Amino acid sequence: MPPFPFQEDHEMIREAVKGWLSDWEDGGKTLHRVAKEGQGFDRAAWEGFARDQGMAGISIPEQYGGADMGLLGRTVIMEETGYTLFSAPFFSTCVLAADMIEAFASENDKTDLLGKIASGDIIISVLDGREKLSLKDNKLSGTLSPATDAAHADLILVAAKDENNDIVLTGYSPNTAGLSVTPYASLDPTRSQAKVSFENVALSDGQAIGKAEDVAFSQTLQIAHGSLAAECVGGGQRCLDMTLDYTNQRVQFGRQIGSFQSVKHKCADMFIALESARSASYFAASPDLDADRSAKFEAALIAKNYASEAFFKIAGDAIQMHGGIGFTWEYPLHYFFKRARGNRALFTSSEDGFQMLADQIGLKSHASGISGE
Repeated sequence: MPPFPFQEDHEMIREAVKGWLSDWEDGGKTLHRVAKEGQGFDRAAWEGFARDQGMAGISIPEQYGGADMGLLGRTVIMEETGYTLFSAPFFSTCVLAADMIEAFASENDKTDLLGKIASGDIIISVLDGREKLSLKDNKLSGTLSPATDAAHADLILVAAKDENNDIVLTGYSPNTAGLSVTPYASLDPTRSQAKVSFENVALSDGQAIGKAEDVAFSQTLQIAHGSLAAECVGGGQRCLDMTLDYTNQRVQFGRQIGSFQSVKHKCADMFIALESARSASYFAASPDLDADRSAKFEAALIAKNYASEAFFKIAGDAIQMHGGIGFTWEYPLHYFFKRARGNRALFTSSEDGFQMLADQIGLKSHASGISGE
């Protein structure tokens, strides 16, 4: 039986994705290639995954051409992409953009854009410009960074506040006059990042997607961000698996180091942190929360912030447990540490995320993560 809350269909998808991504990663060799190329994006692999395998539409409603497997379906995908650090825009396009479009776009735009996402025919980067972009005379100005997957996006979906303090969602071609996208190398070479600048970019030059109230937009944003928890769980599982394999092979003082009590305790701590993060991730994706958006928002905050902290701790401990080899560039473990470090700060820092959660549930003191920092 598949683990709660998944069904057999979810586990079939998991096995198919696991096998495909394992072939793609090729024991870490592909990560080295992606890092060397410096783009944080494997276009050929993405097209195969999204189009040929049909995974881009896993959570898209059936009426728009998707598989309609909801949050649970994409949790499965995110967990497996995290296990291999798949260098592709699944989160930015199939999670974040899809959620924004489904929540705020017109029916015609949903049919068009969600259909393109489901078929793997479009890459969308979502930018939150509510605080950093100015809108004057219906023209946008300002700079947003980091902009995940913007460097190879077909559409840049930006949120900005108008004169009435309403949130306006507009989609732009990266070739729009006054809009520039500048890729840059970040800490994590397996994820594409860029800086996007707007210089008097007219709203009329883009595709009007819709308007949103601030609370509704923030909740939709954070619920989407909650799916990053599954990626953190997948990455943490990989770090633990690599550590267990290594400590059961490495011999010191005539014994496998995995037999030493201190090593066992550290591995147990890693396992407990991982399973707690997994529980938070699965709970945030549970259909039982669909009827209570406030509870879903809280669960997403808990999942993203706890899991990103857990992943960071597990990845750091894994490097320590590997000794000297864990610090080498040839060994792939450092990519997971960099992804973990990046996920802690991606979209919302862990500190801000825990504070947001504290505010949501009525706590006034600043909440902290599990890393002890």
